[in-house]
Amino acid sequence: SNRIYQVLKTIDIDDDKVTIDIYDNGQIDGDTVSIYLNDKLVVSKKMLTAKPINIQLNLEEEADTYDVIMFAENLGTIPPNTALMIVQTKSKRYEINITSTEQSSGAVRFRYRK
Repeated sequence: SNRIYQVLKTIDIDDDKVTIDIYDNGQIDGDTVSIYLNDKLVVSKKMLTAKPINIQLNLEEEADTYDVIMFAENLGTIPPNTALMIVQTKSKRYEINITSTEQSSGAVRFRYRK
């Protein structure tokens, strides 16, 4: 995606498996998002609902930084796109609110610390 994105939070991860669940945060209003991992599309045009969009990340030795970018395909009836991202590793759980507009995508950066 050539839209600019803003890293809203950076998380250091020492586990090579990460589970990410993305929910609509608040009223279900038809927000549609695509999710990119670095510049690779991993979820295409899915609506945010109370049921999570689930992504499994397998972190590799070679790369040490992973940006999970939430790209707003539309803003639903209540702009902007707001989502709750729940990140789970073996030992930790994080909750991050992500906002994306038509100008800028929200992202969470994972740094793999082996």
